[in-house]
Amino acid sequence: MTNRLKGLVSRNKRRLREDGFDLDLTYVTPNIIAMGFPAEKLEGYYRNHIDDVIRFLEEKHADHYKVYNLCSERNYDPAKFHNRVASYPFDDHNPPRLELIKPFCEDLDAWLGKHGSNVAAIHCKAGKGRTGVMICAYMLHRKRFKDADAALKHYGLARTRDEKGVTIPSQRRYVVYYGQLLKPGVVYREVNLLLRGIKFYTIPMFSGSSCSPFFEVHKMKVPIHTSPVYDGIKKDTASFFMPVQQVPVSGDIKVEFFHKSKLNKKEKMFHFWFNTFFVTDQEGQSNGASGGFGNPDNELLTLTLPKSELDRCNKDKSHKLFSPNFKVKVYFSPMNEGSSLERSKSADDMTDRLAQPPKAPQGRSTLLQPNNSRSLPPSSSVSLPVSPSQSSSHLTNLKSTPNTTLNHASLEKYHLLPHDKYRHGSPSSSDSGKASGIGVRHIGDIGSITGSAEAISLGYSDNEAHDDLSDSSLENEWDDCEITQV
Repeated sequence: MTNRLKGLVSRNKRRLREDGFDLDLTYVTPNIIAMGFPAEKLEGYYRNHIDDVIRFLEEKHADHYKVYNLCSERNYDPAKFHNRVASYPFDDHNPPRLELIKPFCEDLDAWLGKHGSNVAAIHCKAGKGRTGVMICAYMLHRKRFKDADAALKHYGLARTRDEKGVTIPSQRRYVVYYGQLLKPGVVYREVNLLLRGIKFYTIPMFSGSSCSPFFEVHKMKVPIHTSPVYDGIKKDTASFFMPVQQVPVSGDIKVEFFHKSKLNKKEKMFHFWFNTFFVTDQEGQSNGASGGFGNPDNELLTLTLPKSELDRCNKDKSHKLFSPNFKVKVYFSPMNEGSSLERSKSADDMTDRLAQPPKAPQGRSTLLQPNNSRSLPPSSSVSLPVSPSQSSSHLTNLKSTPNTTLNHASLEKYHLLPHDKYRHGSPSSSDSGKASGIGVRHIGDIGSITGSAEAISLGYSDNEAHDDLSDSSLENEWDDCEITQV
């Protein structure tokens, strides 16, 4: 009965059933294990019991295992695993802070390189979404796959029976981000922008054929802007623009949309994460249009996300609340030179200062555009978008680096084996789908972000209630929803 319950909780994930063990645990590579949380007491009846996990690791990999805990919401006594436990926490259903990924990859690489028999057991709560983000990032870090799509595809095949490993769009986006940071000539800096507005293409149907949306903008768990409620959106409106009065944003940003019902109830619509470093698309503007910014030195940058790349919105497979063509376009303007705030530092400098409380800025509350920002052509006037017929920009596609054939020396260096040695499936990176193109900034011919850092105990908070059984939402969580009629 207990094993049957555990099987129901693990859902689509592969389980290890051998030598008397029945664990929510998978070898993604011969030395990288993805597993569910090692639980205790009552929770151990439907998750991996910590005693069973210890027994498995001691029997199969004695003295050669290290556990990586990605949960921000729970932990256990590291002494149970001989204190070989590293914590890189971030919240369920969210991507990690971008600066958290590289220290994790360096830590994992150092451990696997110490001895040929070393293995890493990596887990979050369900051992799927957050775990997959970090494992895929490490496989890219070690150049095992040519791009994020190939790494995500392999993880999905290895960890699940239906190839649905990392399914949350923002989590997948951050795997793509890290893959881009590993390209030659890319140096990460926290780019500072001004948020100017957000535009819907087609209108969500939360109240008949319309909605009353408003949104919140968050950085590092702190809300930095809350919009007014936009009532009275007409039915069949092709697009709707929501202006913002120059809110400074930088680094990892979360935007969360809500619908205000007729009963003044706050209903969650969707959300998404992005990092300002990758906002590089330019928006062409017509001169003299109404609603212009009135500053010829300000050009617009945009981020466009279709329905499939919006968290929670992408689950509306039957298009009850969002049309198939629904997308969100976010407008920014670059920071001007001469701001009184300190320039953004490199990624390694940032990780060193994350543990310290931020200092209050001096002078004006504007931010400086770093040197790594893409230079834009001058424009005599920049205006707010006023028409759905305006041309929409798309994320810039970058050419992927060619896939490297691994010889014996490479296998030793990368601590990985070829596809045919994997326990589950043998995916080929050449037939994987194309990852969403991400615009990045280049500085000369220098390498990617360098240096090491301790694990950063910073995560993000998501206020909505989450399913306690899995990192991923149901395949179509909107199927049983009720649409309010006018």
